[in-house]
Amino acid sequence: MPLYLVGVNYEYLTLKAIEYIKSSDIVIIDKYTMPNSNKIISIVNDIAKEKKVILAERSMLEDNSYEIIDIAKEKKVSIVVLGDPLIATTHASLLIDAKKKKIEVDIVNGVSGICMVKSLSGLQYYKFGKTLTIPGPWRNLKPYSLIYNLYSNLCINAHTLLLFDIDDEGKTLSPDEGIEKILELNKELKLYEKLEKMLGIIIHIGEKNIFVGDSLYMLKDVKIEEPYSLIIPASLHYEEEDFLKYVLNISNNSIMEHKNSLKEDFCKYMLQLKTSIK
Repeated sequence: MPLYLVGVNYEYLTLKAIEYIKSSDIVIIDKYTMPNSNKIISIVNDIAKEKKVILAERSMLEDNSYEIIDIAKEKKVSIVVLGDPLIATTHASLLIDAKKKKIEVDIVNGVSGICMVKSLSGLQYYKFGKTLTIPGPWRNLKPYSLIYNLYSNLCINAHTLLLFDIDDEGKTLSPDEGIEKILELNKELKLYEKLEKMLGIIIHIGEKNIFVGDSLYMLKDVKIEEPYSLIIPASLHYEEEDFLKYVLNISNNSIMEHKNSLKEDFCKYMLQLKTSIK
């Protein structure tokens, strides 16, 4: 029997996703990576009708994935994942293990939240550098690689998309905690002192998309519904600048302050960072 990995989105479900959910004997919803999951759960239940729907936490999909594979030997199983199932949260190891057991697998690509955020920002898609995740305190680590990769992106004049970590219970790191972590590390490592004045854009994708753009320092006080992501732009093309101003309603003062901050040579900090975080 097949094991399907099905990508869905809060507002966008493909015909193929609906078809695969309907045809499955058991539908497993990846709940722990899906903030505000009630709407998706309701939609999937409506599509699945009388089929068995299971809400899965991290342990089921990772530590006990062999149980899912055993079920797929006898029944059609769909694992429903937010966004595109092979972007960010891939569950690739689950597919590999299933194939090793001679179980048929198929992937239904969904509308990727990461791609949507980049697109909706109005910033040029090909100017984005490495996507980063701000880890939560439950990781018990100092994320020096986070600040290193942020500066690496700025050094090559690339925009940065930052995701907020999610714990095992599905709780997302808050914007104030995430941004404070970036600024704390920046201060600890004695890097660019005006980083807090650079523009940040917090984006929420949902029934109504929400955009909040201001200096990183001011964004620490933003309260916004999950899910959300943060973008720190590099230098702006005039069309990108106009998009931020007229479409996202970001103030001209915030944009001008950002442009002034970008006069710094970020590449000069790379050697300092390599020495500091050895």
